[in-house]
Amino acid sequence: MIKTNIKIALIPLIIILVGSLTAMIASKYINAWAFIPLAIVYWVSIIVVVKPTKNMLKSYLKKPVYNFKISIVSLIPVFLCGFSFIWGIKYIETPSLIVMWIIFAVINSFTEEIFWRGYLIDNLTWKPSVKVIYTTILFSLSHPLMWGVFSITIRSYIMVLPLLTMGLIWGYVYHKTKSLRWCILAHFLVDILNLSVWVFLNIYIPPVIK
Repeated sequence: MIKTNIKIALIPLIIILVGSLTAMIASKYINAWAFIPLAIVYWVSIIVVVKPTKNMLKSYLKKPVYNFKISIVSLIPVFLCGFSFIWGIKYIETPSLIVMWIIFAVINSFTEEIFWRGYLIDNLTWKPSVKVIYTTILFSLSHPLMWGVFSITIRSYIMVLPLLTMGLIWGYVYHKTKSLRWCILAHFLVDILNLSVWVFLNIYIPPVIK
């Protein structure tokens, strides 16, 4: 049991290391466009580890166990992103970036949630609170250590509190509802409202970061 916990607990550290190395190497050649190879390596790593089956996906996407009030808590980070979207909406112009933005939000929200909330919380045998805190800390660190390699915004200390808030809330919601349905939706909306692609490319840097 202890060995299993250690093995599973080390997996996110390995994924972060691989992602960080990918970002550093790619950014030397293509600068902030390194977000594309990083995303591919990161998502593939998650799929290889999780090995999602049809039954597993059905379980993750099933109707939440608890009532609507618990599920709606997952949307709190979405409302906190409203200002970011308002400040950066003027940058939404280039069609190719808009397509990348939507594709990124769809794939990233799904893969990150099935890993950080689903796979890790399901397979670690620690107390629920410990699992949520552990996954939240590593989820938060993964952003500056990977995406922050080339993104000014994501490596800013300003991002610490929002990332911790997301991890804690989504971990809590998954623990309570046994469903990732609302967590994935909330994560998708956060990636959309944060203008993720423009942030990666440093085209948009929120005023609070500058």
